[in-house]
Amino acid sequence: MFEFLRRSSPLWRHADFNRLWTAQILSAFGSRITRTAIPIVAVSVLMVTPWEAAVLSALSYAPYVLAGLFGGGFVERANKTRLMVMMDLVRFAIVIAAPVAWYFNLLSFPLLCVLAAGVGGASALFQNADVAILPRLVGKDHLVEANSRLQATESIAELTGPGAAGILIDLLTAPFAMVVDAFTFIWSAFWLWRIPKQTGQATEEAKGELVAQPSVWATLRADIVVGFFAIWRCRPMRAIIMGNFFWYIAAGFFFATLMVFLLRELHMSPSVIGVMISVGGFSALLGSLAGRPLAKAVGYGPTIVLAFCLSVLGLLMLIPAAAFKEWALLFLVAQQFLGDFGIMIYTILAVSLQQKLLPEEELARANGFNQVVNGVGMTVAILIAGWVAETIGVSNTVMLGAGIAVLGIAPLLTPHLLGVKDEPADRNDMAALAAN
Repeated sequence: MFEFLRRSSPLWRHADFNRLWTAQILSAFGSRITRTAIPIVAVSVLMVTPWEAAVLSALSYAPYVLAGLFGGGFVERANKTRLMVMMDLVRFAIVIAAPVAWYFNLLSFPLLCVLAAGVGGASALFQNADVAILPRLVGKDHLVEANSRLQATESIAELTGPGAAGILIDLLTAPFAMVVDAFTFIWSAFWLWRIPKQTGQATEEAKGELVAQPSVWATLRADIVVGFFAIWRCRPMRAIIMGNFFWYIAAGFFFATLMVFLLRELHMSPSVIGVMISVGGFSALLGSLAGRPLAKAVGYGPTIVLAFCLSVLGLLMLIPAAAFKEWALLFLVAQQFLGDFGIMIYTILAVSLQQKLLPEEELARANGFNQVVNGVGMTVAILIAGWVAETIGVSNTVMLGAGIAVLGIAPLLTPHLLGVKDEPADRNDMAALAAN
């Protein structure tokens, strides 16, 4: 289970990967602070309605749609390491603006919406470049191991970050707690800048495609088509993205109503919320360790499906939590444990599968198409959830969203995905499987 933590792994001696990993360590921790702080600022400081809370959540994810639709080709043709540095600096400026505005009594709901959308857009471009550069950085033989290590770091941040965020918010107030996150982006930018510039350069194929197009709009249309067909022509990846769509709809209901549900319906304090969320970080850490061994034992495709089912089971724990509020904390802890364990394994294996399958010159545009599909599902669901919550109540909306997650299982039950028994060695192996 702890294979990727062994010192014999070549990734320990891979200087550029370790710079990428080091950049992520503090940044992932700090991001949990802001992710926890922004909705608390909205609910507790600005006293927003459930609909306004949903709008704020939607604006955090809507930029993923625009960045995925129009930014995939841009990322493909940009120097990815330098783009990531730029997005870190942009996020620093945006996040630090919130406590500054609060200090001068200028913080308002519209301003918080603008800041949330700005962070979302910068994060979307950063994540696309991060996924696109990894195959070149470590080679396709080490992708699962590299993704496992990066996701393990995210899990540790999830384990410690929300709890620390809750304590910082209780001690310093939510806006000042965001200052800590802002400076973690400077840390990340410093380490990413140390990765040689040539590592992130675009391929000649990607540069040539830009020259071949007669206009900017023709380039954008071509980028969208490339991203769509890169995913759709492969049946296992097609099944995964359809399952993702339903999961993100359910997640949209979850994120739109969770903080209102916890603070107003269950009357939890920020520190208790942070500790509860940290349980998910611990289970996600276990998931990052268990993914590859489980795939070897059960099969690569079957493990992806099993992990997705566990994440859905975790969301279903919200139904008894909303119905039996005296036992809500118990069910919410179960939700964090099962859901985060399953989704971590699913994410590592699904992302690694895509990185192995797709040629480098199409990977960022395929990532962009993923962001569009997932972002549309999340954003639309968040907005619907805000309206539904004001119509039938927050608790009923939580239960409705959890039930939608079940629909995502059906698209995954295809022999083209369940038939992937071993970890694909390369793109040709997957192409042969997809053609069957």
